[in-house]
Amino acid sequence: MRKFYFAIFILIIGLSGCVTVKPKDFTYLYTAGYTGLDTLINIDGYYVAQRECDSTFSSVFMFYPDGLFTIATTSDVSNLKDCFENGGKSNLCQYPSWGTYRIEGNTIKTQTIRQEGMGISTIFRDYEIGDAQTLINISDYVVPQNTNLGYMKDYPSFLENQCPEVATFYPLGKKRSEKDCPLLNKKWFNQNK
Repeated sequence: MRKFYFAIFILIIGLSGCVTVKPKDFTYLYTAGYTGLDTLINIDGYYVAQRECDSTFSSVFMFYPDGLFTIATTSDVSNLKDCFENGGKSNLCQYPSWGTYRIEGNTIKTQTIRQEGMGISTIFRDYEIGDAQTLINISDYVVPQNTNLGYMKDYPSFLENQCPEVATFYPLGKKRSEKDCPLLNKKWFNQNK
């Protein structure tokens, strides 16, 4: 009988690992409302930007017209088209970070959720919209005291990009479905739930 109760206890602990708690600093709830971003930049595809001065990693990101945002960081940007069109099969395709954005003047401000087990964190990234419909990643940071992921306290943040470069745009015939975002069913993420 003790083994049975122990097994039930372990099962409950395991299932509780699937529960997501709202990060303290996540404030951009998903509204599913039209943002107008498509009048400022091309959102019919994805962008690739060098991650600050670190030339070995790139951020690959895509905006949806209703405020949803998805991003992945990788050192190999080849064969990404399948990820952003269909969801793809690679780890990069299966585990992107999802979040939301707001437009403030000539800046797109994003809040992305990083989740692992019961740990969760908000990553803030800001993109400046240039004159010729170009994007530049100007900041990428976490608030260390608000993260529930221990290693994220040492996240290589930058409040000001020391090596700003224009992101490269790659057009797509179709976009990965928004329904792939696992956060859409969370009340703390989606105000329409």
